[in-house]
Amino acid sequence: MEQVQEPARQGYAFAWSAHRNPEHEQAMLRVWMGAAVLVAYLAYAWFHPTHDAAEMVIFVAVYVVYGAASLIAVRTMAGPSRVRLVITTIADQALVAIGIAIGGPLGLPLLWVVFWFLIGSGCRYGKTTLAVSCATALVAIAALAAWQPWWQANRPAALGVALSVLGASVYLSVLVDRLGNANRDLARQASTDPLTGLSNRYALEQTIGRAMSAISTDAADMSALLLIDLDGFKEVNDTYGHATGDLLLQGFAALLTRRMRKTDTVARLGGDEFVVLARHVPDRAAVLAVADSIHAMLATLTSVEDRTVRVSASVGACMIYGGVGAQFRDIATLMRAADRAMYRAKTLGQGQTVFADGSDFETN
Repeated sequence: MEQVQEPARQGYAFAWSAHRNPEHEQAMLRVWMGAAVLVAYLAYAWFHPTHDAAEMVIFVAVYVVYGAASLIAVRTMAGPSRVRLVITTIADQALVAIGIAIGGPLGLPLLWVVFWFLIGSGCRYGKTTLAVSCATALVAIAALAAWQPWWQANRPAALGVALSVLGASVYLSVLVDRLGNANRDLARQASTDPLTGLSNRYALEQTIGRAMSAISTDAADMSALLLIDLDGFKEVNDTYGHATGDLLLQGFAALLTRRMRKTDTVARLGGDEFVVLARHVPDRAAVLAVADSIHAMLATLTSVEDRTVRVSASVGACMIYGGVGAQFRDIATLMRAADRAMYRAKTLGQGQTVFADGSDFETN
């Protein structure tokens, strides 16, 4: 059975989605943050026209140019690049260290930028990029303590900053793990039926959308949607109560999960309605075989907690194919066609399968 994809793995923990591009956000921050720092140093240089102040203004101006170049690169290059991400992560911390080295005491206000980049790396990209940023910052601080005159004279301060960077990175790493796990749990809950553990309607529609997109580019590929309604479920509920009915639904869901192929998706729409999305089926005969297996497994489901039950299924099957004569317009049309076929199956008696025809796809 196809599993619902979990969002965001470690490399880009909270990052890449349909609506967010964290690399673009980071590049924009370089420009705006650099511009704000440039304005601050320009103001300082205006009132304190020293050589160090002039050097800091030039350096920050160069950093703004770098930020603009990174923004252009992100906008013009296709998709995310791990190599580019590593390079810019190292460059961010290295350039801050160069600025601090140039300015000496005047560059100390830039220390907050070191922690800004740590937070950005962890929250946007995850633990791996956070580790790269942390390691670069620690190497940079060690270099300052070894070669920059002010830091040579204040090595305890360098040690304190290094320990602060390390401590902040460890804490951020733990936070990233917890937030990542929370996001995955929320995503799983949002896409899972709480009673049966199957995909819910939302997750099913996402999967159908991907299937329809794949089929539209490969006319030789076909899938089928089987809408299943349990006959006799109401009687079980009325006779034994909802607790037994829930156990029946859970038992049927477990049977479906075990019997379907790994490429198929099994979902519960609600109540006693289930759906199987059968992928890569050659023809109607193969889909009918899937439906027959569903009828057969229900025939084996004869008791729940030693209480006799008799349930069968009415199945509405809808073929999904692309190319010339593609019959679907959207997911709603497809689901409606399968639903109409399922109700026709009910009129034929218990345990029947009916395929959707052209009239089932009409809106009226």
